[in-house]
Amino acid sequence: MHLRTEKLARLFQKEVSLIIARDLTNQDIGFVTVTAVQFNNDTSKATVYISIFGEKKAREKSITALNKAKGAVRHLLAERVVLRYMPEIEFKEDLQYDQIEKTLSIIKTLEDKKNKNEK
Repeated sequence: MHLRTEKLARLFQKEVSLIIARDLTNQDIGFVTVTAVQFNNDTSKATVYISIFGEKKAREKSITALNKAKGAVRHLLAERVVLRYMPEIEFKEDLQYDQIEKTLSIIKTLEDKKNKNEK
């Protein structure tokens, strides 16, 4: 990624986090954290990755609610970030932390089996 795009991604991450926390009132949006923002090559589309606390149904409701509110988020972003063209926004769940948790669980299970075998 180019330096300008990286700076823009960090700015979007900060501003979208603030918009979700302060401006969106949909009760279906649970406890979410914006983990990353990625742009396509011409910065016409931004994918906002979020980590969502809760069960699978709650996470699905949050993603759906955020994607329904993406027009409002884009409008509020346009007020805060001055760009010639405001990119389209899409929210996706960041599954990286789930994968890390599964990996750690597997490692713990293997360590427990190893410890049982040593005794």
